[in-house]
Amino acid sequence: MVEVLKSSFEDLFPIIETCIRECSFVAFDTEFTGLTADSSNTETLFDDGPARYAKKRRDVQQFIMVQIGLSAFIEIPHENRYRVHTFNFYVYPGSFGSVNVKFLCQASALEFLCRHNFDFNKFIYDGISYLNEEQEKVLCNEIEELSVATDAECDYDEITVQEISSKISEWLATAKNEDKLVLEKPPSVSDYVLHSQLRQRFPAIWTISVDRLHVQCAKITEEKKSIILKEHEMENERVLNSMLGFTRVFRLLVKHRKPIVGHNCFMDLMLMYDKFYRPLPVKYSQFKEDISRLFPFVFDTKSMSASMRKSYKETGLFENTTLSRLYAAFQRRFDLYQPAIIHGQEGSKYREAEALHEAGYDAFMTGSVFLRIAHLKAVVHLSFAEAQPLPFSHLFSIISPDMGRLNLIRASVNDIVSKYKTFAV
Repeated sequence: MVEVLKSSFEDLFPIIETCIRECSFVAFDTEFTGLTADSSNTETLFDDGPARYAKKRRDVQQFIMVQIGLSAFIEIPHENRYRVHTFNFYVYPGSFGSVNVKFLCQASALEFLCRHNFDFNKFIYDGISYLNEEQEKVLCNEIEELSVATDAECDYDEITVQEISSKISEWLATAKNEDKLVLEKPPSVSDYVLHSQLRQRFPAIWTISVDRLHVQCAKITEEKKSIILKEHEMENERVLNSMLGFTRVFRLLVKHRKPIVGHNCFMDLMLMYDKFYRPLPVKYSQFKEDISRLFPFVFDTKSMSASMRKSYKETGLFENTTLSRLYAAFQRRFDLYQPAIIHGQEGSKYREAEALHEAGYDAFMTGSVFLRIAHLKAVVHLSFAEAQPLPFSHLFSIISPDMGRLNLIRASVNDIVSKYKTFAV
C-alpha cells in the first residue's frame, strides 16, 4: 500500500496514472464524515429509487470524504496472476479564495474512524485537496482576476498589508530599476494574498517569497514584467493543479474507462460525483445518466454476492455479504485455476496484517472478492478436464450481466433503469 498525502501527491501522481492506465480494473472504497444529516433523511422500506436518491443527495451535499482507497489490479499475461497496486489517499477540501467548503461531521462516524486508527492530523494537515467543475470555474476566474482574498481576509489583514505598503512606497521614491527590497513576511497573511495585494498596489514592482519569513520586492521595467507575467501564468496553473488534487485522479478514471468496482457503493458514487464532478443534480434520472457515461463499466460486489446467495446456500459462501466476511470466506475456499493475487513491492503492509476500514485495504478486499466471484462464475459449470486459467477478457464477458447493478439496502424496489443499463437496488 502506498499512502498518498498532499506532500507526496505530485511525486506519486505519474505512478498512479501508470497503474490506472495498465490495469484490468480498479477497485475503490471511501470513508466519510457521516451517513445521515438529519432524521428526515432516514431510509425506510418504502423508499423507491427517486425517494432514496433525494434523501441521500441531502446527506451527500453536507458530508465529505476523508479517505479514498484505489486498488489497481494488473493482469500478468499467461501467468494466471494479478499484481495489485493499492493507494490510500487522505483527502481534505482545501480553502482558497472564495472556495471555502462547509461540511458536517456525525459523532458516530468520527468515533468509527477513531476505532479503526484513522489519522485526523494527516486528514487536516496533509489531506489532498479537490474541486468539482463548479468550484474549479470560480477559482480560475479569481486567479485570473487576482481577487483570491476573501472579504474576511482583506478586513483582517488590511492593517498589516498597509504597513508593508508604506515601507515599499518610501523605498520606491528613490529606487532605480533592478533595485531590491527585502521585508519580513507577516505570518497572518497568506503568500498568494500578500503578492496579489502588493502587485496590484504597485504596478512597477514584482514580489517573490525569499523563504518562509521574507518577501522580496524588485523594481522592474514593463518589458521584464511581461516576461515575468508569463512565468506567473505557469505558477497560477500550479496553484490550480494543487487545488484540483484528487480530482485529477478521478479524471484519470473517467478518461481510461476501466471497470471500477465497489462494495455497496451507491453512496460512494454519489459522493465522488458531487465532490469531483458537479453538484448532484436534483433529477434522479440525470444522475443515473451521468454516472453511466462517466463510469460505463461499474460493478458492485455486494449486489453480485447477494444474487449468488441462493445458488450457494449449502456451502454458506455468501451467507454474510459484508465485505470482510466475504473476503475471509474466499480466503478459506479454493477453486480450480483461481488466479493468484500478489501485492506490488509497496504492498508489504497489507501482506502482513489486516487494516479493516482503511479505505486502501477495503479497496483491495473489494477487488479480490470481485476477481474470485468472476472466476467462480466462469468455472462453475466446467468439468475438471475443461477447466483452465482464464484471462480477464473472458471473465469480463461472463460477469457483464452484473454491470451497473448497484446494491441499495432496505428499499421498496428491486430495479431501477438508467439510460444505458439496469441498476439493481
